[in-house]
Amino acid sequence: MSTPDYNQQGFTALRVDLDGAVAVVTMTRSKQLNTFSKELVNDLLKAFDLFDRDDRVRVVVLTADPKAPAFCAGADISGGWGGLFTEEDEREGEHAHRDTGGVVTMAIFRCRKITISAVNGHAVGVGVTGLQLPFDIRFVWAGARLAFPFVRRGIAPEACSSYLLPRLLGTSRAMSLFLTGQTVTPDSPLLSGLYHAVLPTREEVLPAALALAKDLAVNTSQTAAAVTKALVWHGFDNIEEQHIVDSRAIRVLGRSADAAEGALSFKERRAPRFTDKLENLAPWMPWWKEVSVTHRKSKL
Repeated sequence: MSTPDYNQQGFTALRVDLDGAVAVVTMTRSKQLNTFSKELVNDLLKAFDLFDRDDRVRVVVLTADPKAPAFCAGADISGGWGGLFTEEDEREGEHAHRDTGGVVTMAIFRCRKITISAVNGHAVGVGVTGLQLPFDIRFVWAGARLAFPFVRRGIAPEACSSYLLPRLLGTSRAMSLFLTGQTVTPDSPLLSGLYHAVLPTREEVLPAALALAKDLAVNTSQTAAAVTKALVWHGFDNIEEQHIVDSRAIRVLGRSADAAEGALSFKERRAPRFTDKLENLAPWMPWWKEVSVTHRKSKL
């Protein structure tokens, strides 16, 4: 693919800045509390598709202006929930609906680059489920108020959170967060282990996330990172099959240029110069069955 110019992509709800091999995504609708609008959805889908395929990008960081009233205040439901449904939903029936939070979550989750969410404000609903849970690593402001208010609004958890949250925190804590719908802060025992770091002020969140992102961009192999993510999320439910796929990963990566460079740079006590691209992993990946979530229309 040709190298994308992120300033020419027509984004209206976010801005993308390349800082070396780190793509910094800043949500820009501060006055609207960075609510999960159609514009933000479209921008995120386009951006993460590009990041996944752009060889210049090794790490992605999502954040908001630290002066914004919220990192993301969730979906705009001032007009009710009907605004979430499309004409196709109404024509085809309830089975046709695809939750936009889930669509964004999957785009982030499927991105093969390392992803970091730098939560420097309050977050509610999809601001947690869609803009934090699918990321590999999360940083947060200690004063952030966080909530999964779905049962208090008459709906179920969205954005694939009923899949991700129990796997990240365990079923017990996920059920407490989902069924109480209470507002918590990052130091809550219910969120223990979710965040890589909790920072005292909003202004410290992005710099801390960027410091880690830049370190990872230089010192990790993007092919090794992509395979590691896939082993964790697309592994097997028994140790024998996991051993087989682990072994295949070692065999494939062990013969790569990045593995040779990793060993040599360690021996020479210098920073590595990793050059392998994700296309080098074909045709082995994906080894798992990919499921199409596209609705097949039944009516003209």
